[in-house]
This record gives sequence, C-alpha cells and structure tokens, in this order.
Amino acid sequence: MIATSHVIIGGAVGIAVGTVTQNPAVALAAGIASHLICDAIPHLDTPFRMEFKDGYVDQPIWNKKLYIWAITDSLVAFLLTLFLWQRYFDFYFFAPFAWGTLGGYLPDLLDNFPLWSIQIRQFPGLKQFHALHLGIHNLWQFKFPMPDNWPLGTATQIAFVLPCLWYIIR
Repeated sequence: MIATSHVIIGGAVGIAVGTVTQNPAVALAAGIASHLICDAIPHLDTPFRMEFKDGYVDQPIWNKKLYIWAITDSLVAFLLTLFLWQRYFDFYFFAPFAWGTLGGYLPDLLDNFPLWSIQIRQFPGLKQFHALHLGIHNLWQFKFPMPDNWPLGTATQIAFVLPCLWYIIR
C-alpha cells in the first residue's frame, strides 16, 4: 500500500489498541502488524509499472519517477499524520495514534528505503523480516500484478482507509 494508507490504518489500529492498553509500545506493534496484514491484500504501491534489477521483485530500480512518487507519498503521509496528531491529539507524545502511524510506516521505511535497505538486511532479524515482508507481498503480487489491476489495488485501499479515517476523526 502507499505510505498514506499505511499511516492512516496504523493510526486507527493504534487508537483501537490504545483505548484498551494505554500503552504506546503496543500501539507501535499493532501499527507494524497492520502494515503486514494490509500488505497481504492486493494493493497499488505506485501508479506505474516498476522495473527491477535482474528481475528480482525485492530490488526495484529507483529511477526519478519512483523517487518523486515515494517522496510525495511519504510527505503527504507525514503532513496528514501531523495534522491529525495536532488536531485530535494535541501532539501528545504518547498518543497511541502517533505510535500506530509510526508502526504503520516503519516496515517500508526500514525494508524498502533505497539508501539503506540492502545494508540493513545484513542485521540479524532484519534479513528474516525482509523475507517475511516480501513473502507477504508475493501472496498476491503474481496473481494480481499491479498496475495492471489498478482498479482492484485502488479499491482495496479506499475500502480500508475510509473507515479508518472515520474512526480517527469521529
């Protein structure tokens, strides 16, 4: 999913578990879990066809278009998080919303960021996390390749994001 979808869903999940536990660490973990669960659903990561080094789906070629898309999406996600955090949670540091949004974004930040993704996968546990993250995407990626199936990829994100956004602002 795009970063904006991940932070909205992660934030809503953070709020949901935070009302029960009052624990930001649990909200962070729930945000990470929401990311992995949402990645198991067919979704659109970019509006264009990505190219990969040597055909490996875990080695995208970061061209100008992909950088612009990723930076724009991440900036929108960040600004939306700041807006919602300030408006509904007064920038409270321990707000489950904030920790849930961080958890929603964290897997892609660690595993897919081109400046360090290859190096970070050398650390114990993160190589296995990468295999899990990639494996979750591969559950559907070959059956519903994107962007060929963009209506499905867009509809799934809308179906998850709108109720989560409503839950945050209600």
